[in-house]
Amino acid sequence: MRSQEIARRYAEALYQVAVEDAAIKDIEDELAAVADGTAEGTDVRRFLAHPLVPRETKSQFLKAAFPDASERMRNFLELLIHNQRETYLDLIHDEFVNIRTAADGMIQVTVTSAQILSEDDRERLRDRLEKALDRPVHLEESLDKHMLGGVRIEAEGHVLDGTIRARLSELRRQLGK
Repeated sequence: MRSQEIARRYAEALYQVAVEDAAIKDIEDELAAVADGTAEGTDVRRFLAHPLVPRETKSQFLKAAFPDASERMRNFLELLIHNQRETYLDLIHDEFVNIRTAADGMIQVTVTSAQILSEDDRERLRDRLEKALDRPVHLEESLDKHMLGGVRIEAEGHVLDGTIRARLSELRRQLGK
């Protein structure tokens, strides 16, 4: 089982490097690309998690998969492989984003929908959330193909569920009274 605390420590260390190098956005983008790239297929995740695959093989695989990675990112990936934490990339990315948004005084908001939001919808949603929360918002989108419609918004442990499924559940509950 993966530990959020371990992911947070790696993310904090990487964030410190990003601050020192004045490359926060670059490192965040690279980390996102690597995390997304290694999370796409179950075969890749299984390969990276398999204890019998030698570290050198995993290292060569990541170098080949991400040839444009910076020296910083390659060193970071080597560290993860050496410490057998290569399966933490997605958690580390999430924690890195949380650290950056907190440092910028922003609030992390995740919007889950059945389809990609249009640019206009995204901007309107961001504006409304910033007004309601009285803080700048870092909007992260997530797609859920099982969702019928509507959106689900999560921010600081609070959930606003405006999905069709939630509305139908509420209707069912009210009719059952």
